[in-house]
Amino acid sequence: MESGIRARECSLSAILAPGVLLRMPPYQRSYAWQGDEVGELLSDLWRAASRGKHHFIGAIVLVEMDDRSFLVVDGQQRLTTLSMILAVLRDLETDPHYKALAHTMIGDPDRANRGDDTAWRLTLNHIDTPYFREAVQTEGATRQRDAEAGQATNHGRMSTNLDLIESYLSQLTASQRRQLFETIRDRIMLVRVVVPDWDGGYDVFRVLNTRGKAPNTHDIIKTEILQRGDFTEEEASAHARRWLDHESTLGANGLDDLLNYIRQLYSRSSKGKVAAEFSKAVLSRVDARTFLDQHLPDYVSTYNAILRGEPDYGAYSDAVRSPINHLRLLDHHLWRVPALAYLYRQRENGAEAAEFFSLLERFGFVMMLYVTNSDARRKQYARLTKAILDGKPLFHRNGPLNFSREDKRRIRERLTGRFVNFMQRRAIALRLNAALENGQQISSDEDASVEHVLPRIVPEESHWNRIWPSAAVQRELAETAGNFVIVPRHVNRIADRLEFREKKKLYFADGVRVFALTEDLRGRETWTPDDVRERTEQLVDILMGVWFPDPLG
Repeated sequence: MESGIRARECSLSAILAPGVLLRMPPYQRSYAWQGDEVGELLSDLWRAASRGKHHFIGAIVLVEMDDRSFLVVDGQQRLTTLSMILAVLRDLETDPHYKALAHTMIGDPDRANRGDDTAWRLTLNHIDTPYFREAVQTEGATRQRDAEAGQATNHGRMSTNLDLIESYLSQLTASQRRQLFETIRDRIMLVRVVVPDWDGGYDVFRVLNTRGKAPNTHDIIKTEILQRGDFTEEEASAHARRWLDHESTLGANGLDDLLNYIRQLYSRSSKGKVAAEFSKAVLSRVDARTFLDQHLPDYVSTYNAILRGEPDYGAYSDAVRSPINHLRLLDHHLWRVPALAYLYRQRENGAEAAEFFSLLERFGFVMMLYVTNSDARRKQYARLTKAILDGKPLFHRNGPLNFSREDKRRIRERLTGRFVNFMQRRAIALRLNAALENGQQISSDEDASVEHVLPRIVPEESHWNRIWPSAAVQRELAETAGNFVIVPRHVNRIADRLEFREKKKLYFADGVRVFALTEDLRGRETWTPDDVRERTEQLVDILMGVWFPDPLG
């Protein structure tokens, strides 16, 4: 019987070739390589280039989909890092021929300029893709570095590694960089493994990744549960298979996260290592067989609905899904614990669920913007989760989801301030777009990027300095909500530092999607500090009106 698995040796250029679309499974872990891993890869590549040798980087495991794209089951970290190296080589290159050759392994310029997401060779998960597009894949992006990232995020790790790559490659001569590029293109060799379905993909993944490596958290917990359950060999095998189904649904990191959240719901604490604390917190209160047969499948289903933003509440589904998808924009995941606690226990009352998630969305944004101390933020979420688990009133004026008058004043003050963090800036801009009249919620995979009307960095010779002569005022207002619009990525890239009237021509050109947050610029003739301050106040009033419709509540 044929397995359907196909494996062959090939070059990296055959993997990152025109017409090949690689994307991550929805819940594959985010970019995780540290600087030492990137440095080791760069050293290996340069050693191969200087010696004229080939360099083998292992196997890339792909699942072929019906639309002829490929899901990357194994190889995300290597492909992402190699794409970052290619992007820096491209942006350091002065020869148009070599620049075009390098970009060919990243994307198709013409299709990208038309806003076609299938132009890119590699698409990461929904959290990392917007930053990856703007900071890495777009031509010139690694030199401009317009998309900032907080160092606590996966984007921060990517940004740090880009700095490392640029520092390393800048020490090479132009001819040495071209020699390195030709090695990456022609002499990086790998085994391309294509499997016909998810099960086959994960079978191959386990063979390649579990030998000689420390097990994941969920593998340790699975082993302990199976040992405690006193299962027959046949029962243990069936449970192990179902466990792999859960891993397939959520991804390895997603299952690790879920088990951590379950542990927090039972112990009401996030302290200690999950693998060490899970048994004490959970298995001391529910037997292993019951947990595997009844609790875990429901938790996986619930958490999957949270990750996808697709809980089912019948006629109230849209009212519940909308705030959950706003929550998915945040730069932290702490909101998932109370969301999991609520969805797991409250599955019937759609009207109440809609109210809860509307308030949780507001709560999550406030935690992102206003409660910046990580310990204080965790305590706030723990208080909310405890109230859910204890069945306490959630919607009372003094409940954990509500805020005092002084809180509201400070929240509003924060909303009128600067947003220098990429994730926060994007979250606020997309949330504002949905709050506006005729505004719509923008999904994470749509072609939508935050454009600064007044550029973040104004060159000394720019016309903007005539209208905005004070550099201090430029810094004060460039990162405020009133200076943001949302445009397709190709428009953002072209608009960059153009004057206001030229930017408007791009924003409203034929065939360009116009988002609600951009629409009100159509009738504006000027873009001055007063314009930005006034627009900021207007936008903040609208968002505060959505979040706090009752001035007394």
